[in-house]
Parts: sequence; structure tokens; C-alpha cells
Amino acid sequence: MSARRDFYEILGVPRNAAQDDIKRAYRHLARQYHPDVNKSPNAEARFKEINEAYQVLNDPQKRANYDRFGRADMGGFGDMGFGGLSDIFEDFFGFGMRPRGPRARAQRGSDLRYDLTLEFEEAVFGCEKEIEVSRLDTCPRCHGTGAEPGTEPIRCPECQGTGQVRHVRQSLFGSFVSMTTCPRCHGEGEVVVTACGECRGDRRVRVTKTLEVTTPAGVDSGVRLRLDGEGEAGLWGGPPGNLYVHLSVKRHRYFKRQDSNIFLELPINIAQAALGDEVEVPTLEGTTTLAIPAGTQTGETFRLKNRGIPHLRGDGRGDQLVTVYVVTPTNLTEEQRELLKRLSKSLGKEVIPQSEKGFLNRIRDALNL
Repeated sequence: MSARRDFYEILGVPRNAAQDDIKRAYRHLARQYHPDVNKSPNAEARFKEINEAYQVLNDPQKRANYDRFGRADMGGFGDMGFGGLSDIFEDFFGFGMRPRGPRARAQRGSDLRYDLTLEFEEAVFGCEKEIEVSRLDTCPRCHGTGAEPGTEPIRCPECQGTGQVRHVRQSLFGSFVSMTTCPRCHGEGEVVVTACGECRGDRRVRVTKTLEVTTPAGVDSGVRLRLDGEGEAGLWGGPPGNLYVHLSVKRHRYFKRQDSNIFLELPINIAQAALGDEVEVPTLEGTTTLAIPAGTQTGETFRLKNRGIPHLRGDGRGDQLVTVYVVTPTNLTEEQRELLKRLSKSLGKEVIPQSEKGFLNRIRDALNL
């Protein structure tokens, strides 16, 4: 194994060189052999050698150990990274060994929720609604920089634009380096000197936006609509969040809903149930005629095809189911009372099976029809 070259020889300075002479020699050589400047095959190796020598000779304690023992400390050279040299490289080359500029990552904007209540018919057939949403938008004055127009954020002097602060601890085993978020710029890598007069440096302002929401036919309570990009604005170039509209549907005066079907309870009188009739039934599109067969009993259900809710996913509609119940008459006139008495006398108090004599025939007999 070849012997390590003398650090003073590498930098081309005498052993009694002053610190300023060492720094001056290092800058000259670093400029000459930096891999981004010098494209020769051995430039990178030479640059690392120069950097290693400077790391030791520029540190008084490491230099004293090197002069006495031929090495910087008992555990080797410890921290040999380029982190502490960034400023020198930037001064001479316009770049550093650490990334420049803000270290804050692009941050997506927050999602928002809006609760929207619909009338029953609006949910059935679909509708368009205007809503007002309060949200954070990119400041129109500074366009999200946080700085007053005509000025720009500057590189954080605390972390030199990295967004992190480097801490070095010495131990018997060498140098240990830890990185923490910069307390001044909070990881952004830049600070605003002159804050924007509109957003006060926050990059976003609260605004109220009027948006149009289109609800498809067939929605129901619990359905959630997503409006892409209508949430809060992102930071540092991040995308905006989404707006989620949560729907709830009011109850209808007559109809009840189950999936895509609607249910209606229809009262009929005793004569309609016994003799049959044609009645007008409300539907979602108006009224329609429903034939009630003679002898209809309470609880019987009739189906109106395709009079229900449009299917939210797919074609077609559900049905309307009409359940009838017979209403016992009250507040009878004298004529009605006499007719019912004649009917009651004719029917008797015994329960006669329908197979023996039909209920309709009994009514007809009682009324002399």
C-alpha cells in the first residue's frame, strides 16, 4: 500500500504556513481541480485529496494532532464530508457541494368538504347548484412567493439555503454529524425580507369562490361528489387539493325511497275496495291512472314499471310500488248510515268463507244492485 502524501505538500504550503495562506492555497487548487471545471481523468481524485488536506489543516485541533502524530485524531479523520465547504465553492464557482435554493418540498393543498342538501326531486332527476366555498388560494399579488412585488425571498443566512442546520459533535471515535430543520426558515431554505402587502408573507389568501355543482340523476344521501382541484392551493409549486361535496336528500311528502324504487301508500274507501275503481295516483312526473280491482284488500301492492328512480350507474329506472289501505268511513250522513245498516244486516255476523258466496255478491245483494 502506498504511503499517504503529506497534507502540506498536497496544498503546496510550508508547515509553518498561516491559516490564511492555507485557505488561499486551497481555494486556488480547488478552483483548478474541481470535477465540474477540470475534465481530466485524475481531477476528481486530486480534488478529494486537496479537500482532505484542507479539512485537517484548516482545523487548528486536527492540524495540531496531524503535526504531532501524523493524523488528525485517534479515530481517523472523522467527518470528511464537503458540507462545510459550500460557501467557498459558491464564492468562486457559483455552485456548492450542497444543493442550493429552498429545500421545502412541494406541498399539496388541503382537501375541503361541503355539505349540500337537495330536494327529493333534485336528487331524482339531477340538477345544477351554485355553492360558495371559503378556501386558501395562491396570493394574486405575489403569486405565492410571499414577497412584495419587486422584491424576492433571499437565501436563508442560517442554513445557507439548504433548509437544514448541520451539527458536528466530537467524540473519541471521530466526528458525528446530525442534520435538523432550520429554525429560521422552517426548512424552506429562504426567508422573506419584505413581506407581500396582501398575504403578509403567507403566500396564500382566504377567498370565497362561487362554484357550480352538477348532481347526476339518481343520487341519494351519502353520495360524495369530487371536484378536482377546487380545494386549497398548494405551496411551493404543489398541486391544489380537491373539494368533496357530501349530499343529503330531504324526505318527500308522499314517497319513500329504497334503492331505485319508490313506495306510495294510497288510501281508498270501502266501496272502491269492494267494487273496484280507477283512481289518480301521484308519480314523480305527475299523476297516472291506476286500476283497483274489485275485492282489493288492505296491504295489496301494485307495481308501476319504470316510474321509480333513475339508476345512478347504468340505464333504466326503478319502479313505483303503490300499497293500498282501506279507510273506514267516519262522519256518515243518514243515507250512508242506512245503506251500511242494510249491508250489515245482509252480511250477518257469521264469517262465511268466500268460496261459499263472494263478498262482492253480498254487497250487491245488500244494496239491491
